[in-house]
Amino acid sequence: MQQISTKEIVDIIKYSSDSVILVEKKPLANPSQYKVQYSVVDFKTKSIDVSTKSAYLFKKFGANFKRISEIIPNFVQCEAAVLYDRRVLAIYPNGESGIFDREGELDWSGTFDYHDNPVKCLALEGKYFWSVCPDENCVVRYSAQNMKLDLRIGGKDAQTFIKPSHICYDNGDLYVCCDNNKVRKIDGRNYTVSDYLNFNNAVKRFYKYGDYAIAVMADGTYVLENNE
Repeated sequence: MQQISTKEIVDIIKYSSDSVILVEKKPLANPSQYKVQYSVVDFKTKSIDVSTKSAYLFKKFGANFKRISEIIPNFVQCEAAVLYDRRVLAIYPNGESGIFDREGELDWSGTFDYHDNPVKCLALEGKYFWSVCPDENCVVRYSAQNMKLDLRIGGKDAQTFIKPSHICYDNGDLYVCCDNNKVRKIDGRNYTVSDYLNFNNAVKRFYKYGDYAIAVMADGTYVLENNE
């Protein structure tokens, strides 16, 4: 593992097939305020270069990023995806959500929850998206066509996912951070769940991009190549 940051990470989004944009929080003198720094991390060259707010917003929200970022007050703290029909879905960690139409105008706002407990995270899979529900020890899949719950894996009394904190999608499979220091894999063909990685420290978020991955951990953020 190669450590790429010791700062608090606000967001990570894919930039190209071999790179991501990393958004770091930089505290200001006033403890209630902060600014962010955008960087491009290239997996193959191992380089970290300064990026721009516009590049980040375009990759996150698509062509109408300017209008959407005007409507969303804190755009770095939500997760977002451009859906199959070019609408944009944004979800905050407390379950508050918004759907923007093809012109970037807010079309719907509300919350996503499961058994009255908020879900968080947004892992897009074609015409579906996945989230986690920490209080119910499960991951859930929604249809992006009607925003209705479609599938649940795990449950409050099960040991499949204990307090899941993050989910990502890569090459047909899903990866879930849970049980403090574990990443578990959901096979996209049959939805069987297996252990994928165990870390020595708490893992908050895990993003997989082919042979590479980024792990946001308690002591910093790391790049992994071939799970090493």
